[in-house]
This record gives sequence, C-alpha cells and structure tokens, in this order.
Amino acid sequence: MPRILPRLIEKIKSQASLGKWMPYPLLKARKKAKSLYKRVPPRPSFKYSSYPCSILLESGNPVVNAKDWVRHKTLPPTLSRPGSADASRADVPRQMTEAEFGWRANPYLRMMASPLRKCVATSRHLPSDLLIRLVGVSAPSSVLRRNGGAPQSVLTPDGLLHPKYTSRRRTGGGLYVLCCRRVIQKLARERFKNIASPGAVLHGRTEEHIAHLLRLRVVQEFELLAERLEHAMFTGKNFGGSNVILRRLTRDEWEMLKTSGTSPCENAVAVLVIPPINKDRITKQRPTGSMSPFPPQDELATKELPPTSTLLPLSLNSWSEELPTILPLLKVPLYNGVSAFPSRPQRVALHGILQRILRAERSLRRAHMKNPSSNASNPEKRKSSHAYVLFSDAQTAKRGDSASVARALWRLKMYDGEGWSLTQSITPTTYIP
Repeated sequence: MPRILPRLIEKIKSQASLGKWMPYPLLKARKKAKSLYKRVPPRPSFKYSSYPCSILLESGNPVVNAKDWVRHKTLPPTLSRPGSADASRADVPRQMTEAEFGWRANPYLRMMASPLRKCVATSRHLPSDLLIRLVGVSAPSSVLRRNGGAPQSVLTPDGLLHPKYTSRRRTGGGLYVLCCRRVIQKLARERFKNIASPGAVLHGRTEEHIAHLLRLRVVQEFELLAERLEHAMFTGKNFGGSNVILRRLTRDEWEMLKTSGTSPCENAVAVLVIPPINKDRITKQRPTGSMSPFPPQDELATKELPPTSTLLPLSLNSWSEELPTILPLLKVPLYNGVSAFPSRPQRVALHGILQRILRAERSLRRAHMKNPSSNASNPEKRKSSHAYVLFSDAQTAKRGDSASVARALWRLKMYDGEGWSLTQSITPTTYIP
C-alpha cells in the first residue's frame, strides 16, 4: 500500500487537466414511434371456381400468407403539428382534428374513458378516475415493535399525484374504492384481504392523507399549465387561438353571478374563488407556499366551512333551443377556495401559480392581438374580483391541458361526497355536466 499511493497520486495529478470522460451520452435520443400499420389487400375469394388450380398453389394466397390480412392500429394523433415525414409511408403522423381536440377538452368525457376497475365497496365496475387505488406497503419497524413484531402492511393511496412529481408503486396488486370520504371511513378489514397479508391495516390518517393528495394534484395540474403557457410566451410558439384559458371575473360579473345564480361564461369548466392570503396576526408576515406531499397541521384546525363546491347552471342565453328538453341543463362547478384548500401554505402556492398563468395569458394575448390599442372592452381592464374562470374547448386544448385541471377539481369534489348520491347503496349521481 505505501508504494501504490505515491504512484496513484502522481497519476491523478497528471490527469487533473483532462476533462471528465463520460462513457455514455448524457442525452438519449428519443425513440420514434413504431407503427405496424400497413394497407390490407382486398378481401380474397375462397370459392373454388375463382382459381384454375388449388388455392395453395397461387402466389400470395390468403392461406399461406394470412399475416398480410392482419389489421393494425395507426399511430395516435399528436397535439402539435408533426414535422416532415415520408409521404410514401402507409402510416404518416398527423395532428388532431378539431373534433378530437374538442373531445380532449371535455374533462367528463376523459373521465368516463378511463380504464374500468372494480370497486371493492360496491362490487361494480367504474372508470378508474372515479376511484382511488390503494396498495399495501411494508410497515416501518417502529410499528412492528409496537404490535409485537407481527408482520403488518399498511394500505396507502397510489396514483393520486402527477407522474412528473412522483412515481407509482408497481406492486402488482391493489384495490380500488370509490373516491368518497365516507367510503374510506367505512372500509372494513375483510375488504382488502385479497391483496395484502392478514395483518393489513389502514392508517389512522388515511382519510386526511388522501384529501391532501387530491388537493395537491390540483396545484400540480395548475403548475403544469403555467409552465406550458410560460414556455409558449418565451419561445413565441404555440399561440393557438385567441381563446383564453384562465381569467378573473370582473366585480360586475361576480355580482351578477351571485344575484342570478348562473354562470355568465360559455365553455367554462370551473369557477374558483381564491382570495389572497392575509398576513399573520402575530408574525405580520404571509406564509410561504408549500407543495409538500405530507399533510400539514393547519388542515386539522379548520372550523365549520361551507361546501367545497356548488353547481351553477349556465345562463339561459347560452342554452340552445334545438336540444331536447329531456337533457339536463349544463352546469359549472363553483369551488370555494377556503373549503377546498384549507391549508394556508397550499393556498398561497395555488394563488401564486394562478398569477403566473394570468401573466402568461396577458403576454400571449398582447403578442397575438393585431391591434393592441383597441382593448377598451377587455374585461381585465376593469376591476377584477377574486374569482377565476377556467375555460376548456377545442382552441384552448391546443395551448394547454385545462381539462386535466377540471378533472382534478372534480375528483376533489367527489371525495367530499358532493359528486355521489349516497343512499342505500353508493352509486354515482345520474347527472354529469
């Protein structure tokens, strides 16, 4: 060892001026989507009179070359316009059509299109967006010592946060329950014996943990929307149409909404009331924003709060007379920010993200408008209220995914029991806006 160290030090000094050698590239090339689609030949004839000899002796016969008639799906359409591609290919990448953008902008259609899973509380198959997935994880050693060392696993929620911020637990097994607080409270032990050990338990604060993760998912979706709009603002690309994704209601519009009880905005999917956070009475400072996945303590110290949301019908002027009267009126959920987000640090983070979206919208609108001086009728030039309106249509879907924000808000509404009809059996409400 004494003879190796001097030589090793000299070797290190001689290579100190050289750059670091990276055996692998830092950025991996993105794999191109592979398509198995090919044009299928016309339907062959299996009549013996159509062939002068045996069908097996014909070249390209459907018996020996049966794979030539196998049908494959084409590549899914993309949000942005694809680059130049070889026109001779059978499957050329394409952008979504206006109808497909409209389907993507519908949050309730996307919720109904999610994969079906069986609920252990009702034994019914429902879309996974209406359910909560629970998986079993090993209990910490402190819990094992407290319970005499017996093997134990704890059921925890999985898949509630966005994949960008956390990874899902691929345990190979899990159960699904209704996205409802009352169902989590009444979960019996025998309900989840099929996926976990007999010692599986629910944590005492699972109910609060799920509620916090659902609120955090809303903040994450708003942040992703803000990042996409800011990217379009800095790069000068993806302006899309002139439709606004998020704006604040004026005070006149807010007073009209409270007086009439109807939503004055078309293509709106949510109205969110988030007032700015006041300073603390003792420290004279505002709390800092927090997006921690751990439940904060100030959520438990809340008083009696109004409902998380209420449904507002659209104004009669926007209702089409051509539609039959048997269809229910289209309604827009109005979310109370204090009830939906009782934690002050989380509400501060959400309010800051909403301001980022408004700044990006103003910059994009100024760059998109041909005559910026003729904006006297712009609603934002008048005094604004603390109510934010979220829009989603075929034009806004090209600029940002506001439908995912509406889905996250609706899941929070369902968890508080406002999206279900809880009678003898727990079933979804017949009304879906």
